[in-house]
Amino acid sequence: MKRFLLIASLLSCSFLYGQKSELDSLTTELKASSPDTTRVLLLLKIGFRYYQTSPDSVLKYTEQAMELARNLDYKKGIANGYNNLGTLAYSQSNFNEARKHYQTFLALSEEINDLEGMNRAFNNIGIVNKLLGNYSESLKYYKQSLEVKEQLGDVQGKAGTLNNIGLVYHELGDYKKALEYYIQSIQIKEELGDKESYASTYSNIGAIHKETGDYKLALEYYERAMEIDSSYKKTLRVATLHQNMGEVYFEMGQLERAMRYYEASFGAAKKLGNRMLEANLKSDIGRLYLSRKEYEKALLNFETAQQIYMEIGHRVGICQSQYLMGQVYKALESYGYAIALGKRSLQLALELEVKKEISQSAQLLYEAYQGFGDYENAFEYALLHKAYDDSINQDTHAKEIAMYENRFEMERISSENRMLASQNELNQAEIEKNRLQIQRQNLMIYGGTVMFLLSLGMLYIGYRYYTSRKRSMELLKRKNREITLQSKVLAEQADELIRVNEEIQSINESLESEVKKRTAKIQTQNEKLKEYAFANAHHVRAPLARIMGIAAELKSDGPLTDEQRKALNESILSSAEELDQVVRKVNDILKNEE
Repeated sequence: MKRFLLIASLLSCSFLYGQKSELDSLTTELKASSPDTTRVLLLLKIGFRYYQTSPDSVLKYTEQAMELARNLDYKKGIANGYNNLGTLAYSQSNFNEARKHYQTFLALSEEINDLEGMNRAFNNIGIVNKLLGNYSESLKYYKQSLEVKEQLGDVQGKAGTLNNIGLVYHELGDYKKALEYYIQSIQIKEELGDKESYASTYSNIGAIHKETGDYKLALEYYERAMEIDSSYKKTLRVATLHQNMGEVYFEMGQLERAMRYYEASFGAAKKLGNRMLEANLKSDIGRLYLSRKEYEKALLNFETAQQIYMEIGHRVGICQSQYLMGQVYKALESYGYAIALGKRSLQLALELEVKKEISQSAQLLYEAYQGFGDYENAFEYALLHKAYDDSINQDTHAKEIAMYENRFEMERISSENRMLASQNELNQAEIEKNRLQIQRQNLMIYGGTVMFLLSLGMLYIGYRYYTSRKRSMELLKRKNREITLQSKVLAEQADELIRVNEEIQSINESLESEVKKRTAKIQTQNEKLKEYAFANAHHVRAPLARIMGIAAELKSDGPLTDEQRKALNESILSSAEELDQVVRKVNDILKNEE
């Protein structure tokens, strides 16, 4: 039975928010943020990070973001909120509700011409339509998504969408086209070095090998995918791979091992609340019980699977469940029930245009009518089964040719990856060796440096002691020279004092007559100063006052006539001449004083 390996595809084309460590960083940013568009985006990112572990947290943070976005009239934030809600519904297998949210996301993104939003919306609607069995709609949206990715230059997203298109053709039984798209996807991922996203394509290629009976190669590809997903802690994808590997072991007849993988996967699906995976596993477990002829347990699991498929609207799953329940009733020789279920399964398979389910349902009806004894109808359905079985086989043959043509390339890629991994290990070992060598060299350099610094320190201390002692001796010598010099200076000063005393005595003798002369001279000078002061106070002040008055009049705002201006100039000239005469008189007085 085909599995629906779209979990990785949805993640790769939705918000890429990083690993778990990013959640703590986002929460810290949220606490420090203001109620603006940045806070809206932080709330949406945190909500999306919880979608695999805590659905309630997704809803909580997304509703907070959308409420704030509406208050800010931030349409991009509102649109991305619907994307979060769609992804939450998808993870819980509520595909009709998911499609509704994604279509709202698309409408709002188109309204604001947000190409990145449109890209994710087209891709996600394609995924949900594929799960609901609307294959033509799914392909239409995927192709629209590819067109937008071309505009954006989104090479990584293109790889994811090509993988998704391969899944649709896989479901339709067109293995040749499916493999073509898978190969295109993984070639792009190889060019980008996007090891994490290899897992989904490896898993899808493994599914083709499983359905064509190459179980060893199927397990090889599943294990490659498992190694990558486990290293990146992709819980849901690991659970899906456990289911796929269980199916391979079932086909190989290793039923106990298959059941262990189914149970591990079912436990994870229950914990994650993934209804789609739960239904798929119930169907697988039912097939295992059917192979053991434990019909009651088989029927119970098929009925549970059908109920879940009906709840989530997965039409292909409903078709497969009806076919499998028909197989139980056929084994119990209850041909009437088997025929009724076979017809319902066939009708739905024809509506969905799924070749494998049409072939299986026709084969069930052929065998049930044969057991019932109605050979005419048995022959009719045998022809229908043969026609679709041949069509599938032709596609399978074409697919096998394509696989052989591409196997060398795939193995080359795988070999190159292994060589790169081996070279990386050698490089890491060489790096570690160099690191240890450098560390030893650093220790030696450090030790040598310490010894050199210690030696240098000792030399420095010795040098300081020597220079200090040398300075002390020089200082002592300098002090002695200064004392000797000061003694000489003191002797010279004593001689000078004697000479000065003699001069003072001589001066005192002639001082009285000198005082009298100077007193008479001062009296004469005082008289001259009085005359100078009088001239300055009366003769100088008058012309100067007139000049200042004329200056004030010139500063006034009123306009002057030529006569007024001429009179003022004459007055200034007269006052200046008068002032010049006064100054000359004062100079004469001062000369006489000298």
